[in-house]
Amino acid sequence: MERLDEVIWVEKTSFVDELLGQELTVSSIPAGLEADVMKFCSRTDCAVLKIWNKTSNPDVHFQHGLLAALRHRGISVSTSHGWGYTPSRHKVLLTSYDGCPPSTITTQHAKDFADLLLGLHQLSVRELEPALLKTYDFIPYFYPGIEEHQDIRAELLPLVKISELKQNKLIHGDFNLGNILDNQGKYTIIDWTNAQLGDARYDLAWSSFLIHIYNGEMLASAFRNAYLSGSEFDTEKIRRFEAIACLRWLLLLRTADVPRTETTIQRVNDIIIGNKYLNTTLVLV
Repeated sequence: MERLDEVIWVEKTSFVDELLGQELTVSSIPAGLEADVMKFCSRTDCAVLKIWNKTSNPDVHFQHGLLAALRHRGISVSTSHGWGYTPSRHKVLLTSYDGCPPSTITTQHAKDFADLLLGLHQLSVRELEPALLKTYDFIPYFYPGIEEHQDIRAELLPLVKISELKQNKLIHGDFNLGNILDNQGKYTIIDWTNAQLGDARYDLAWSSFLIHIYNGEMLASAFRNAYLSGSEFDTEKIRRFEAIACLRWLLLLRTADVPRTETTIQRVNDIIIGNKYLNTTLVLV
């Protein structure tokens, strides 16, 4: 979609009208599996339009409200300027342009990103409206279709049972380095599709696991240690949650087009072998 004036707005701020009154340049931004992303720029400002024109069907109204609430409470998120539909009824969300994911990741980046996630988890959910605190059953939400993969399911169910999952914190649900933007040293967390009441230990573990397999163990350790230094979580329990996270990635490997580099599979295997909560029969060949 290359025309912003075709959007059917349900909610919008005055910024949208100001943008529509100017000549705009349009470019595409690399996106994930669920949507297309377009950048619209005037002479003075830019905005990003996310268009869910694939298989997912997110609650964009929820995201619009959540972003406003989080910004008001000091969480570094984009400004949401409005939401609506394309003429073909695909949902869209217009937000501020907040830079690009960092091209290289340093140890300091990892520590800074850990602070971002910790800040989110330290937010009191009592400060948020109940409508912004969605709850889901953990396994059906994060492991759809697991019934067809009994080897993974057999490992997952006991781990979830003994981990005593909580739903007491707002979690991002997919905090990865592609969902952190850098604009001259100012970081912004994007893509709140999976935000919900959940267990902060899982949110941390999923992030740590992804950094490990895509950026290496050293950066993952820096990220995890920086987070844990500001929390009261038990390191051993986090290893259990990292096993749970690994099982999710193994399921996605079978069911979706997950990113892979030449080192990813070996790093996943190293995690499986090194984590006592994972069965080595899961090692990838």
